[in-house]
Amino acid sequence: MEFRQIRYLLEIVRSGGFTRASEVLGIAQPSLTISVQKLEDELGVTLLNRQERKIALTAEGRTFVERARKIEELVQGVAHEMEEFRGLGRGEVRVGIPGMLATHYFPAVIAGFRRQYPGLKLSVYADGANTIQGMIESGALDAGIVADAGFPDWLASHPLLREEMVACVAVGHPLAGKPSITLEEMAREPLVLFSEGYFQRQYLADAMAERGLVPQVAFETNLIPLLKKIAADGGGIATLLRMAVIEPELTAIPFDPPMFVNAAVIWKKNAYLSKAARAFLDFLRVAAVTT
Repeated sequence: MEFRQIRYLLEIVRSGGFTRASEVLGIAQPSLTISVQKLEDELGVTLLNRQERKIALTAEGRTFVERARKIEELVQGVAHEMEEFRGLGRGEVRVGIPGMLATHYFPAVIAGFRRQYPGLKLSVYADGANTIQGMIESGALDAGIVADAGFPDWLASHPLLREEMVACVAVGHPLAGKPSITLEEMAREPLVLFSEGYFQRQYLADAMAERGLVPQVAFETNLIPLLKKIAADGGGIATLLRMAVIEPELTAIPFDPPMFVNAAVIWKKNAYLSKAARAFLDFLRVAAVTT
């Protein structure tokens, strides 16, 4: 058994199939398939159920993956420890961040970090907060920047910024001239929202539920440009962070009472952090104070 085979199998599980895993790993799909088959032959068990439309782990596969993740974490820890001997001239930090913050907040962070640490590489993974937390737990990411809605005990966090959440409508929308909008008014309108699993979607749903309101979801997506386009074309009301409303065809309306999102950087408690990852966290802590 080779660690390469373990790494391939874990990426198939993380990616949900051979096609996406081959793209992430940068190897041909047939080679990936052969590697997993050889691993199964060597172990004498079937690890992946290939009869279903989506790849699924067998009972044996679930047990193997549980152990394999620990092996991967140990190997990654050794690799990171070796980076310590090279100082900060080289190294990589893997960060997860939702799309809106990635587009409108993180570019300035990258630029500042690169100026201070030109030899370090930042690899950014964009997804919802729940997925990012899961990837930090598995060791696939070093840190994440997500909305602070309370974190599980195994995560450490540090506050970064506070940003207003606003309703967004087309400039010609009947509500465009209002100085503010209530959740009751929002509940009477078709809404263009992020997909479930994204913080802003849950934040709005929880706020409405507290008032006994049910949102009328007309369209949902995790693609920010598409969400903006639908709202700008009059397809419904969207919710965005104020920093993200830059299009002249969109009007931002504050909520009454105002709604704010607090973002924080998170990482796994008691887990090994490379020197590069620690430098990144320290940089963000300073940036949060000076922003």
